[in-house]
Amino acid sequence: MTCFSGIRWASLVVACLSWAALGSDNLRVQISVGDNILKGNIDGRVVLIFAPNGTDPLEDTDVTSTPNKMFGKNVFQFGDNDIVTLSGGGPNNTATGVSGFPLFSMAGTYRVQAFLNPYNKARRSDGSEVYLKFPCGDGAPNVDGVGSLTTPAMDLEVHGGPQTIKLTFDSVVPVEAFVGKEIGGCSQGNYADTERLKYVKIRSKKLSEFWGRDMYVGANILLPAGYNAADKHTRYPVLYDQNHWTGGRGAYGYSTNAAFTAAWDKGIIPGTNGAPDRPAPKLIIIAFRHEAPYYDDSYGVNTANMGPYGDAINEELIPYIDEKFNTIAQPYARIQDGGSTGGWISAASLIFRPDLFGACFSSYPDSLDFNSHQAIPLYTNKNAYQNADGDSIGSIRTFENNTEVVLATVAQENHWELVFGTSSRSSLQWDVWNAVFGAQGLNGYPLEPWDKVTGEIYPEAVEYWKPMDLSNYVASNWNNTKNLGEVLRGRIYIYVGTHDNYYLNGGVAAFEKQVNGLGGPNWANVTITPGQTHGGNYQRRETWDYLQLVYNWIQDHSPKGTTPLSTKFTKPSSRGNKFEDVIQAGGHGAALKRQQKPTLSYKQSVKCGPTIKATAGRWDPGVTLQAQWIVNGRPSGALFAVKQGDLINYSPTAKYQRFELKLRVTGTKRNYEDEARDSNIIVIGRR
Repeated sequence: MTCFSGIRWASLVVACLSWAALGSDNLRVQISVGDNILKGNIDGRVVLIFAPNGTDPLEDTDVTSTPNKMFGKNVFQFGDNDIVTLSGGGPNNTATGVSGFPLFSMAGTYRVQAFLNPYNKARRSDGSEVYLKFPCGDGAPNVDGVGSLTTPAMDLEVHGGPQTIKLTFDSVVPVEAFVGKEIGGCSQGNYADTERLKYVKIRSKKLSEFWGRDMYVGANILLPAGYNAADKHTRYPVLYDQNHWTGGRGAYGYSTNAAFTAAWDKGIIPGTNGAPDRPAPKLIIIAFRHEAPYYDDSYGVNTANMGPYGDAINEELIPYIDEKFNTIAQPYARIQDGGSTGGWISAASLIFRPDLFGACFSSYPDSLDFNSHQAIPLYTNKNAYQNADGDSIGSIRTFENNTEVVLATVAQENHWELVFGTSSRSSLQWDVWNAVFGAQGLNGYPLEPWDKVTGEIYPEAVEYWKPMDLSNYVASNWNNTKNLGEVLRGRIYIYVGTHDNYYLNGGVAAFEKQVNGLGGPNWANVTITPGQTHGGNYQRRETWDYLQLVYNWIQDHSPKGTTPLSTKFTKPSSRGNKFEDVIQAGGHGAALKRQQKPTLSYKQSVKCGPTIKATAGRWDPGVTLQAQWIVNGRPSGALFAVKQGDLINYSPTAKYQRFELKLRVTGTKRNYEDEARDSNIIVIGRR
């Protein structure tokens, strides 16, 4: 892998960081569990952290800056009398099931601590069965969340020779009793209301049915000055502010930004530079709380891996809010906005549901076009971690004197995620994209688009992402019954900077080229600002200026406005992302249907004898296949490697007058159960 290609690489990314390997120093770590800690056996992910001596192991676990050496391993049915051992681990040594990040050499003095993130078994309504960490009002942390087991932090020296370290889980991160704090996915508990900030939460029937357990979604509702709940005649438009897990923080920094809070409460924007005070826009601002099994945020759409979160929010939570609060429940008065993750959610919410929402103001959104998934040309590259010329693909960057400084590559970030979870269960960024954008694999977890270790891209898996490629989705439904070319014209506002820290400008540029290439330069309002990085309000506007922009759009598109939003553009026929379609195309049933057994075909020729051809069947992308001929019920010949799509020939050599033949193919893949499949049997007669 080429590490340097005219781009400056940050010093912490020293010459292609490798995975850590406990086995490189003959180091073994054994972890047991103390008395009365567990109530029965559990499944989960052990995370072991070696931090610099005297520091808190959890102080910095970020991929761009961590000084730690970290390791992860799955445990199954872990109980009181069990010991989990971590040793070895690395890109070419996964026999022990250990993933490590980031350095090989382990000699030194450390503070060591281990955590066990427990998984809960879930049997979803489509028949798939998975083991996942369900968040509990804690924002779905990737380590040390509610219910996690912990060991005491221990100071020790790793001396470089054979060594065994012993740790004991002796405490559990508690689920605090509800006292003004939310216990998110665990109960109907909620935060305490204030005069302006209200909190709601409902049990989602749709999500609960899908997951087979109680599931909740909530919202923080910021009311404008002068709001009177009893005045049903005065109603307000709504700005749905999409973001990561908000907890009790409100929306737009309310209660954390003193100046904004004071102005909002008074309904008066203080004048600056001699300008007079002016009235604040009269809006209700709503931030959703929908932490999910794979992340702190569900991405607000219906997905095969996470379930009908789009329907839970749009068809259960929003109607509940409309019933309880004085909102204008019309598309023109419902605006979506957000940045980064929230940028993608706000764009997707409008694009999939133009019947519900009027416009989106989406800032530096996650990849809108998978021709540039961050910096990965996902449809054309063979590898997610490096380009054809061998150059590493960056994932996180900054700029110094207009020079790009790469802080982490796609490979490093994916390998870092593997410490915290296999099968896309790390609760981190690349893994949640797998869960949101992809279909279910045969193992029940997201069908990952590439090998997390090597970066090899699986084109068949990428095909299942296309319904979530918003650029492709709009183009595919441009002039059919959804008629998005007309329905969405003038309703999409996107902003990003050319120096986006996560390379998100590439996806925005590809989106603009696609949709405005079809509809003209003003079809979507896309702003790509030179030199700007990740962050800030839409177009880097000051908060009140931005809120006024949104309010003006609503007034202009109201029934009495200058350009009313026509009801012919908000018909139900334009909606997409229907859960029944999503699960049919990408759920457990679809995973089963795409599997095929090996097949044999046989043709007898008088002159040439029998011609026998076989195929290996169809398997999930990334499955490694080995085959063997079975003659009269017994293995014949050596195992040989095959690939999906290969045409395999068999030439009989034994002098049987008559024999039975079949092909047995065995498939293996990380995080899948090994599986053997037999072809049909053919009977061959020889003259």
